[in-house]
Amino acid sequence: MGDVVLVLAWLVLAHVAADFLLQTGTIARRKSDGGASALGGLLAHGLIVAACLVPVGLAYGGPGWIFVGLGGVSHVAIDRIKVVLTRRAAAAAIRAAVGAGEGAEQPGHLGQAWTPWPAGLFLADQAAHLAVSGLGWAVLLATTPLEPGWTATVDRALGGWDRSGVHAVVGVAVVLAVLTIVNLRAASLFVGILVRPVEAGEAGAYRWGSRATPLPGGGTAIAASDAVTSGGTAPARRWSIRLGPLTGQVIAEEARSAPASTGSLGSGGAVTIEPRSPRPTGASARVGSTIGILERVLIVVFVLAGVEAAIGFVVAAKTLARFKLLDDRDFAEYYLLGTLASVSVAIISALIGRAALVALLA
Repeated sequence: MGDVVLVLAWLVLAHVAADFLLQTGTIARRKSDGGASALGGLLAHGLIVAACLVPVGLAYGGPGWIFVGLGGVSHVAIDRIKVVLTRRAAAAAIRAAVGAGEGAEQPGHLGQAWTPWPAGLFLADQAAHLAVSGLGWAVLLATTPLEPGWTATVDRALGGWDRSGVHAVVGVAVVLAVLTIVNLRAASLFVGILVRPVEAGEAGAYRWGSRATPLPGGGTAIAASDAVTSGGTAPARRWSIRLGPLTGQVIAEEARSAPASTGSLGSGGAVTIEPRSPRPTGASARVGSTIGILERVLIVVFVLAGVEAAIGFVVAAKTLARFKLLDDRDFAEYYLLGTLASVSVAIISALIGRAALVALLA
């Protein structure tokens, strides 16, 4: 059982390393483009995945190299499907926000174009990658013996070291590495996508990745905060508050009496939508991200140590620090949604990691 868990843990590590450590921002943006740019980004990512799986080919020979090719090709296909579906979900959310503004007041909570679908597709994408790896292992690797050359190389490297001890140390290190990447990188991306799936890009155009979101009748979605009023004046001043991956907004007093912008079609086919949560920058964003990371790290440590009751103190301390801000319903919704998502990822990943460690050390 321990050998099986170790191999599966290595496959998961290869996936999360390729997706969240070695995939650059440029590759991720190009994957969201169209045409040759998207193809280049997808192929680059597929090659990175294949490179991370090279040890599988060396260890298992022919079936292992088939697994390497399957991993690279499946990443390209699954990622492209996710990009297309995510773009459609973002466009549908904007259309719904525009339609709700015709004769009805916008609710505004979590942003007028908020939708949970991009975050759901992010999880589905990860689940699909892991399912392909698991199926590939079951069909190609589970009953395939290791290559004699690989075994001999490992034996020479270990020398007189105890094999079971090395097995346990390597297994624990792999599981902890996966937990670290998931809670430092993957969780931050997931929570950010969940609370703000539609981003305001350059010139106020709402974008997913680097591609402008299409709208009915042509045009792009224009953020109201980037627009100029009919009198030629700049929009009201705003300040952003960042808490981990969450964003709240404070509007100057003189602007509070003005009605909130609602979705509308302009003469040029552009759409005006009030972005409730612009991306914060500077020290506030860095401090907030660090708070979220520390929260998840502490929760993972508590679960692995078997002191789950201590998780309540982490959440309580975080909530107490923002208690007065929770009177703002918009901020409270962002805070609750982001905190629940962050804590859920930490707890679920820690429970899976603990089960893997028990199986490895049994």
